[in-house]
Amino acid sequence: METTSQTLNHAELQHGKVELLVSCTDLVDLDTFTASDPQCVLSIKQFGQWKEYGRTEAIVETLNPQFTDGFILDYNEEAPYQLLFAVYDIDSRSSDLRHHDYVGSVELSLSSLIKHGNKTTTTSRSLRVPGCPQARGWINITAEFVKETRSRALLHLGGTKLDKKGVFSMSKTDVYLQVCRSINSVDFHPIYRTEVVEKSQDPRWRPFELSVQKICNGDHDRAIRLSCLHSKRNGADELIGYADTTLGDIYKYQGKTCMMLDLMEPKKKSKKSYKNSGILKVLQFRLDMQHTLLDYVRGGCLIKMMFAIDFTASNGDMTEANCLHSITDIQDNQYVHAIKRMGNLLSHCALDQQFPAFGFGAKLDPSTPAVNHCFALNGSNSKPYVRGVQGVLDSYQAILPQLKFAGPSVLTPVLTKALQYARQTIPSQDNQCYHVLVIITDGVINDMDQAIDTIIEGSSLPLSILVLGVGPADFTTMEHLNLNSIGGHILKSHTNSAKAVRDNVHFAALRKQKYNMCANDTITREALATISKQLIEYMKARGISPNRPVLSKCNPMVNWMSDESSDVGDNVDGIDTSFMSTASMSVKKKRSHSLGPTCPTCGAAMEAGLASWVNVSDSMLAR
Repeated sequence: METTSQTLNHAELQHGKVELLVSCTDLVDLDTFTASDPQCVLSIKQFGQWKEYGRTEAIVETLNPQFTDGFILDYNEEAPYQLLFAVYDIDSRSSDLRHHDYVGSVELSLSSLIKHGNKTTTTSRSLRVPGCPQARGWINITAEFVKETRSRALLHLGGTKLDKKGVFSMSKTDVYLQVCRSINSVDFHPIYRTEVVEKSQDPRWRPFELSVQKICNGDHDRAIRLSCLHSKRNGADELIGYADTTLGDIYKYQGKTCMMLDLMEPKKKSKKSYKNSGILKVLQFRLDMQHTLLDYVRGGCLIKMMFAIDFTASNGDMTEANCLHSITDIQDNQYVHAIKRMGNLLSHCALDQQFPAFGFGAKLDPSTPAVNHCFALNGSNSKPYVRGVQGVLDSYQAILPQLKFAGPSVLTPVLTKALQYARQTIPSQDNQCYHVLVIITDGVINDMDQAIDTIIEGSSLPLSILVLGVGPADFTTMEHLNLNSIGGHILKSHTNSAKAVRDNVHFAALRKQKYNMCANDTITREALATISKQLIEYMKARGISPNRPVLSKCNPMVNWMSDESSDVGDNVDGIDTSFMSTASMSVKKKRSHSLGPTCPTCGAAMEAGLASWVNVSDSMLAR
């Protein structure tokens, strides 16, 4: 079954980005006493194997979920993706899908979700389990071509005199707000849900920020629906009322008195005395530019990288082939793979190429019982800097034969060292910098509680911590580090009442795949996106915006990139990094030569193009 709306020309259909919004109906209930907690997982076929692309959020206790998290894919008419949508009943916080119940799946191509001549297409398919002919529910996929926009909308909403819901309609409501965008003239799909405000008829939800693409796909006259719902423990949430409006209408009230909307309940509209089910207030609205990591780098923001490598005994004997620190075949070394894969990708944003590199969990002197939990790979604790990713690899391979692997796996000293570096330079508008610590480890951390306390302490500093797991270990306990980036949870201390100010840590299992070099593409992209998001959140909270790129004359005979950087090229382990080279063309203030494009004759810097502060359409500005 398919429904379509809105038309596009042939050129737009050949290439572009497509957003997929997913909902399900009539799912089979796999829980005994409650309804299922469904989550949709999208995989893409690469080289004959399915590789996970992304996941929606998990929705508690419902058999008819409408997921707010969608998927955005690159579309090429000549090379369409083969997609697999799988639905799981989530039973725990583990990210390992083997720990959850499999509801069903459907396989189809991206081109089958798009009907030529239409901008939006909704396709419904039955979910099935291989070998079983019985349907286990329906999945509805809405595909829409994305209109690129870098505007973001900040919204702060509240309600007044909402109808009571609950037992006998006498209790105050536990209410949350749901933002939906129109799919066609009848259907709406949710794109955001706020937190639940308990027992209130006059709720105020926390301010939230959404991209204009997410809200209306760049069409400011497109209908959006703001719904207030009463949250119930059994998942059967009850509608209080909704109001339809547009982003353009809300924009008219920017900087003026708050916008007030009547909340209407369809079942009550027929009553003569019915006026509304409450009032929804738009307390604050603002359109901002959606900056990126590359905007800050082009404006001269210094990305300062640090590395920390696990040398504990759990890595195995380095003379054996199955050791993660294998020296018999250095190209098959798991740590070398992780350093190259993530280091080469991130180092394109680090102009100075000076990286402190540390190790932990080993004895520097095998004759002594002392285990060193933070030592410089180059042997100089006072000057632990090495040049570029190749410098990290050279120092790693040089010190490896000198070490005696020990234990336990303790992260706190390395994290404390990173906090010391981050405290040295607090960024300002004219002096922007940000630190990224990359920790590579093979297993569970033995001082997890102390490590979390140190991570929380660093959440107020210009620092992101990326923990990469290598080897075959079970990293389930390490996934606790990602809780503050999943579902809006905040990382909390286990030893005191401290909470993280923001999301500043990310864990990913990065295992070397011999026969599929694209296996970790999703992981590395997600890690880079997370670091970008964390940097932007930190800078924005302090009112720091990207600086204008500084252009000056340079010698056209001198390459702007170092020899080491140029060796990396435009492809790192199958990932296109040419866009990073563009970012690295940014120039730090007071630099003696330009890193941007130059005239081959005179060496004068050419105009690189400047991003405007806000991306609002002419039609909106005319309002």
